[in-house]
Amino acid sequence: MGKTGTVHHEIEYEAPFLFLVVFYALLVVWTGISLFFLWPKVQNGVLSVFQVGMIAFILAYTWYFSLGIFYVIRIKGDETIQMKSIRRIINIFPDVVDAVEGPRFGVLSYGFIRFRLDREKVYLFCHITNSHFVRLLVRMKRANGNLKFKGLYPVS
Repeated sequence: MGKTGTVHHEIEYEAPFLFLVVFYALLVVWTGISLFFLWPKVQNGVLSVFQVGMIAFILAYTWYFSLGIFYVIRIKGDETIQMKSIRRIINIFPDVVDAVEGPRFGVLSYGFIRFRLDREKVYLFCHITNSHFVRLLVRMKRANGNLKFKGLYPVS
């Protein structure tokens, strides 16, 4: 039940599957091309162990970060927010979300949305003008009156 005694239903937004496939396919291609050009240098001893370690760290960190980008966001009936990525699932309350920021160049309706939480920033794959997503943001604003929006024109 909400504060006014009304029952709230669950609202869910899931990023388009094609968007996820294209993003991760580009990441696989980028990784493959990088390894293709770096492997001969590793075999010939052109790169030091430190340089190989540094490149491996960058590739691993890129994948770690990319697998943590959320593709599902859901507001449950009790107003808790659940976000899912390939790497993890988080459950938070609306009051820990300080701001929701759209892409800097809002020309495309697809992109990444940044949620500034109390202790971290998380990203969501998003179709910004999707009606479920807009309804979800409106409901988040109702649950957290201090929530700020930046670059999201349907709800700002």
